[in-house]
Amino acid sequence: MATTPAEWLPILTGRLDARQPRIARLRRYSNGHAPLPEMGKNTKATWQAFQKKARTNYGGLTCESLGGRMIPNGVSIGSKSKSPAVTEAERIWRNNRLDVVFADAIFDMLSVSLSYLITGTRDGDAIITAEPPEQVITAPDPAQPWRARAALKAWRDPDLGLDYALVWVPGVRQLFQRSSKNSNGTPIGLTAGDWTAEAEPESYDGGVPVYVLENDKGVAEFEPHIDVLDRINLGKLQRLVTTAMQAYKQRAMKGGLPQEDEDGNSIDWAKILEPAPGALWDLPEGIDVWESGQTDITPLLKGEESDGRDFAGVTQTPLSVFIPSGDNQSAEGAQNSQKGQILKAKNRIARASAPMEAALVAALRIRGLDDGSTVQLLWQPPEHISFAEKTLAATQAKAAGVSGHWIKRNIMGMSPDEIQQDDQDAASEMLQQFALTGAGNAPSNPAPAQ
Repeated sequence: MATTPAEWLPILTGRLDARQPRIARLRRYSNGHAPLPEMGKNTKATWQAFQKKARTNYGGLTCESLGGRMIPNGVSIGSKSKSPAVTEAERIWRNNRLDVVFADAIFDMLSVSLSYLITGTRDGDAIITAEPPEQVITAPDPAQPWRARAALKAWRDPDLGLDYALVWVPGVRQLFQRSSKNSNGTPIGLTAGDWTAEAEPESYDGGVPVYVLENDKGVAEFEPHIDVLDRINLGKLQRLVTTAMQAYKQRAMKGGLPQEDEDGNSIDWAKILEPAPGALWDLPEGIDVWESGQTDITPLLKGEESDGRDFAGVTQTPLSVFIPSGDNQSAEGAQNSQKGQILKAKNRIARASAPMEAALVAALRIRGLDDGSTVQLLWQPPEHISFAEKTLAATQAKAAGVSGHWIKRNIMGMSPDEIQQDDQDAASEMLQQFALTGAGNAPSNPAPAQ
């Protein structure tokens, strides 16, 4: 078994190259560039331009909708609300913009089944970055797959014309490099190849600081349903073709137009009677114009709704994501589809939490503040995302006798800092109310609002 960075390098680069076609395919289905339906080797550019209009980004919408219920909003450490470790974690969150970093990692996890977080240092400070699976791969620990026994990050510097590969094993990392072009001057397309050590192996503390977020069953959210997406895009293309062929009323001349003028010259009626807005033709006596009836495309539009319902059903996504109109689904159906998505969100949150928390622990270790306390990532409740959902649930919970702090944390999704600030604001408002109304003496140290 490989143990050094140099031994792991060819293994990991080979694995990274092997999975690139699948990752690229999933990217296309999640960014609106799915394969064009009915493609052939001799397909003309004009037909391809028409085909592009048939693609609907249902895959990307599915991932964005589910990701919208997976919003991390803070971190707690141990049982203390304030400590040096908590303060440092808040600083790491702010300086690394972890709300954006974690959101990027979550979308990659949902859309291409994998994403990575890397914890490192810059100028002595801890940094956490989200890395795409096109550039990073790990050899996972079988017991805890989000941890790695070895990891690789490969990237290209176009300005220098060099490729770099950084390999980690527990306690040791090493940087390798190569030219980004082969001997013929052609850019190298694969990661595997002739690498040379750019520096000697370097020691560091801890395990491999690369953490993998892997989606449920190792597939993207829409990956089991790619056939459905292909069918939807093909059906859309067929409807567009039918609409385009029937969009214009057919016209004909009845009575027989003369083919030559008085001087015997051929008459180009197609040029003379060229259709245009406001065109007025002076036809010879006895000639009538026939026009076909209007084509009803309503059945074609119904097909769009049917496609949306099918894909919403198999992905447990609310139909309103694909069909914004609220007339296409009953209230009970909408509630059931949301329940399915909420359950999925909870499952994906559980899978994403461990590697995210591990990345934060590694950052605290770099700062010398990992005292063994439990680091827990806090999330907004996936059941209550919109403000209307939150306030309705909060009202119902309050009526049931639930404490204000529990409501703020588990329904409103407030972070510990936000809860503390809200308590202070509530106390301040209470003092102002006593001062303005003169209703007795204000308490010298009012209790936080519950």
